[in-house]
Amino acid sequence: MDLRESYSRDIRIFDELYKWVWLALMAAALLIYSQAGGNYAAYMLNLIFINIIVAIGLNILTGYTGLISLGHAAFMAIGAYTSAILTVKLSVPFWLALPISGAMAGLIGFVVGLPSLRLTGIYLALATMAFGFIVDEIIIEWHAVTGGAEGMSVLPPTICGFAFDSYPKYFLITFVILALVLLSAKNLLRGTFGRALTAIRDSETAAETMGVNLGWYKALAFTLSAVYTGLAGSLYAHLILFISVDNFTLLHSISFIVMIVVGGLGSITGAVMGAVFITILPEVIAFSKEWLPAAIRNAAGLQAAVYGITLMIFVILQPKGFYGLWIRVKIWWRTFPL
Repeated sequence: MDLRESYSRDIRIFDELYKWVWLALMAAALLIYSQAGGNYAAYMLNLIFINIIVAIGLNILTGYTGLISLGHAAFMAIGAYTSAILTVKLSVPFWLALPISGAMAGLIGFVVGLPSLRLTGIYLALATMAFGFIVDEIIIEWHAVTGGAEGMSVLPPTICGFAFDSYPKYFLITFVILALVLLSAKNLLRGTFGRALTAIRDSETAAETMGVNLGWYKALAFTLSAVYTGLAGSLYAHLILFISVDNFTLLHSISFIVMIVVGGLGSITGAVMGAVFITILPEVIAFSKEWLPAAIRNAAGLQAAVYGITLMIFVILQPKGFYGLWIRVKIWWRTFPL
């Protein structure tokens, strides 16, 4: 159990030196593994890092603010298509298209977040799900710009004349962006902004009584969440080099929800854990199919069923997710045998 004796220690990014050491060692191990582990390992690490960025953004909205969104795949699509259009059709360099994609998703997220002033719970979830369907329809119908249902090819990013045209090379970009996202999210959530969001989640009436502007902070939460997701969409587009509406479906939005629930709501560490688990899970399912009965192996909705079962297990048996389990293990270890 962490016993913190001062407010300054409570708001540090890491309150112990050994945590910085472990983080540095982990970062070094990932860098080495991404360059020496082959294309498949580098691809999976890239995909995990991109999903972590999305999970962090969604956790800010759902875990910290208490607002449910079933349309985050649409924000990811906005970031992906914005980056693709800028780099392919307008010849904008990747290093500029990346922040523009996040800004575009954030701007639309602010507009989408305005109904959250009046909608909560299942009604807000339905509204964001409808927004996802609208974005999909725009992508399909706006054929001249997005390529419609046929999809759109994307170019590998080039920065200062160096082409990141392989998964190990591209890992350097996702690694840096994830590090910046983690530091910025941790820095924002440990201060006044994060405490205001938590107050809104726990009790809107109490938060408003204490002077928290509900509308402003909810809109900011939607905007920040969409910015992170738009950045992830841009990174995803330049990773797979081809995007279509099939890459941003309702199932993807549900998988993002499962990530933060399985990892632990209201925790950046939980978002990381959940994203890693859910990203690896489809690969585990694919490798396990040969041992499953034919009726189950050939089922079209196998992955969605596994997501649903996983979500039910965690909601019933471990509602605080992997992060809550980790905290329980830490407390048990520090207090053993008392």
